[in-house]
Amino acid sequence: MTSRERVIRAKLSILAIAAELKNVAKACRLSGVSRSQYYALRRTLNTQGRDGLAPKIRRKPVMPNRTPALMERQILLKTHSNPTVSYVRLARQMTLDGVSVTPGMVRYVWEREGLSTRSARLRWVKGAKGHIDSPAVALAASVTATSSVSLCGPAECFAQASRCSSAHGSPTK
Repeated sequence: MTSRERVIRAKLSILAIAAELKNVAKACRLSGVSRSQYYALRRTLNTQGRDGLAPKIRRKPVMPNRTPALMERQILLKTHSNPTVSYVRLARQMTLDGVSVTPGMVRYVWEREGLSTRSARLRWVKGAKGHIDSPAVALAASVTATSSVSLCGPAECFAQASRCSSAHGSPTK
């Protein structure tokens, strides 16, 4: 039985207890739910059926002040080359390189990517050594090496790293 089915069964059991006892207040007290929640469950069951009692899948919102994808790639590239430095030092190094980055931006990018700890960054670098030409690292390298800035979307760039970098000018050696 999946967790979805368990949730549906638990909600149905609350409704069944109320029907059996013929007392909504007592059934709610035994079940540990409020009467308003009970009536919301009953209304959902009547309007949407059994599938309406399943938990809703919600996507994580994209915040308007999130670090731009191009900046995230540059932070990840710099992190890849310096995995042992702190987010404050990395931000200072990037600022000296001419990239306007705050320590908070670096820290939040690391959190989103699961690189908050030094050991996680070292594991990430060690795992990427054999795959140094992975789309994220290759794209970040091409973006920082090119003179023009790539303006393609992150999904497009990650999926088609070679075409994206060649479309916006590949670095010359």
